[in-house]
Amino acid sequence: MALPEDVALHFTRSLHRVGFAVLERAPMLIAGRNSLQGEFDLVACVVTTDRPESVVYLGELAATGAPLIALLPDATPELVSASLHAGADACLQMDADERVVTAQVQAVLRRRNPASTSVESECGFMQIGDLSIDTDRCEVSRQGEYVPLTASEYRIIVHMARNSGRVLRPHEILNAVSDDYEYRPREAQDVFKVYVRRIRRKLEPDEIEPRYLVTVRGMGYRLDGGSDRGQRVARTA
Repeated sequence: MALPEDVALHFTRSLHRVGFAVLERAPMLIAGRNSLQGEFDLVACVVTTDRPESVVYLGELAATGAPLIALLPDATPELVSASLHAGADACLQMDADERVVTAQVQAVLRRRNPASTSVESECGFMQIGDLSIDTDRCEVSRQGEYVPLTASEYRIIVHMARNSGRVLRPHEILNAVSDDYEYRPREAQDVFKVYVRRIRRKLEPDEIEPRYLVTVRGMGYRLDGGSDRGQRVARTA
């Protein structure tokens, strides 16, 4: 995304509340890449009449295969038509109500990947490798054994599970699970390290060689399903 600050905050908070991590990037930095599928659940791109190149970027993003929403300052017929013809799956006005934002995002994801988006909503259950998360009972188990997490630790695991296999930064995780405080990146690093130690103590068979809550040096953290070290390397190579 590339949004005015107030609009970016509104859009980001709307998605945080339903469990999505949000990264803001200039479209020209990712538009030329061959594929974004598997890296992002969804891409939102700002399209404006005063920047004709924004429609070009939208088309390049559509070519990557990622689900795509066009964010419009004013949803005129001309701009909506141009965005859809360029490859957007849907269009949203920038100041749309939070309920509309989340409903539209979820609708696009359902159409693009119905199997993956229906599991939790219908069953209240997520499975990542040998980690099981029951969101109805608010419980996490590893290989069938209950893991006693605090409420904050549980929310972190659920958020990371909804983004399983993806590297998330500490401030993205904490801001997604915190209702009343906005963490800054440097501050979040220290706070999240405390959570990591506590969660690994309960979740990992070996805290020295974590298989579930994995550190990606210089980048952030990723929730994996318990595969061994060799499998993880092959997956990320």
